[in-house]
Amino acid sequence: MAFPNPRNAACYLKKLCGTFARKRGERVALTVRDVRCDPIANRVLDLLMHDYTVAGERSGLVLTKNTGDLKLFINELDDLRQLDFIHHRAMVRHMERLRTQLTASNDHRERWKVRALMAEALALEATAKISNNGGRGNVVDTRYAALKRFLAKRFHPDYAPGGGIEKIVRNEIFKEIWNEIERLEDDVSASRFATAASRSAA
Repeated sequence: MAFPNPRNAACYLKKLCGTFARKRGERVALTVRDVRCDPIANRVLDLLMHDYTVAGERSGLVLTKNTGDLKLFINELDDLRQLDFIHHRAMVRHMERLRTQLTASNDHRERWKVRALMAEALALEATAKISNNGGRGNVVDTRYAALKRFLAKRFHPDYAPGGGIEKIVRNEIFKEIWNEIERLEDDVSASRFATAASRSAA
């Protein structure tokens, strides 16, 4: 049997010695070299070594946390493989949560986009009515409608540049501004309705 890679040869010899030792009823302590020969266990050990210091003892590997007194005792490769399985399952769950949040965020953005487009259409309609009626008060309404269109295009998240936290902040600012605009419009509509009602009563 040929081993072009010395590392493969060392792994093979280590496994062979372990097989002979098990046949004799002896227990061979797990070493870092054993872990390096196993792709899955090696990947997990590399991840753990960011936060743990690895030391070999008679019973196997002992991983000591860099901050604190926490220790992990690894006696077999299956221990590391089990950690890999747990880590993979946690990653899958985390990705599912992120996917759910992304879907909800996209739906929320689309709803606000529709509201902005509807508001812009209403503003254009109001501008058309104002231009037909004329008058100084209508000039103010025209400027208000133009300002509303500008705010819709300038601050809506879909039209604004950037991404990440900047987009989230812009979204929150836009919601606050737009809610205030809608409140003002409701107040103006109620005032005009009351004025029209009083005139008709007179």
